[in-house]
Amino acid sequence: MTRTGASRVALAGLLAANLFVAVIALRFRWGYYDVMLLAWVEAIILGFYNVLRMIVVGLAGAEAFGASVEERVDLGGPLNRLLLTLLGVGFFVVTFGGFALFIGLFVLLLPAMLLSDGATAARTIQHALSGPGLAFAAAILWLSHGLSFVRNFLVGREYERTNLLVLVVWPYARMSFVAALLTGGFIVARLFPETGRETAFAVTMVLLKLGADLIGHLMERNTFRREAVRPPPIPQTAV
Repeated sequence: MTRTGASRVALAGLLAANLFVAVIALRFRWGYYDVMLLAWVEAIILGFYNVLRMIVVGLAGAEAFGASVEERVDLGGPLNRLLLTLLGVGFFVVTFGGFALFIGLFVLLLPAMLLSDGATAARTIQHALSGPGLAFAAAILWLSHGLSFVRNFLVGREYERTNLLVLVVWPYARMSFVAALLTGGFIVARLFPETGRETAFAVTMVLLKLGADLIGHLMERNTFRREAVRPPPIPQTAV
């Protein structure tokens, strides 16, 4: 499969997954809090697949640690490459794990910020966590990101055109568009609490999130599509 074909399949999967989530939000009468909770779960899913990407790039990438690093530093044999890859993966897991934990605590405290009644806030958390809609939506997003990983990163051989340094920071960049959108939704829900509990508002947020995901997906494909260009060797002059 060509790189363009693989990207189109993954893009279709992304569209279908988000539209499916919109249907779930409508079916189970979600509010803004449910969308926030799902966005947190999706960040964890992105982190998981990014770990797989880093492992693949570290072990099989053409320039796993960047062209400038590999031109100046002798990375040694396969064992050294494996150890450096594990160090990079460990660094990402610790930093991104701390970031996800911070966001998770914020999400859990969100109902208390939006609702004045503590009992209502507790019921909101319990309903969102125990409802079947969250599990269904998380599963479909898991499959969507998995499809992109297989079709684009493996079949499309994107692992040959990126490095660990890019992958360490990429999930933050990918989530930045969604984070900006959800922050705007938080402001609206904070100013108008009744609106934040409306299903129509939640569905609107999911559809807007689809737009943010599309921007992130296209930027990701454009970034990983670029071929690494090495400068031509300097010809040796005869003495």
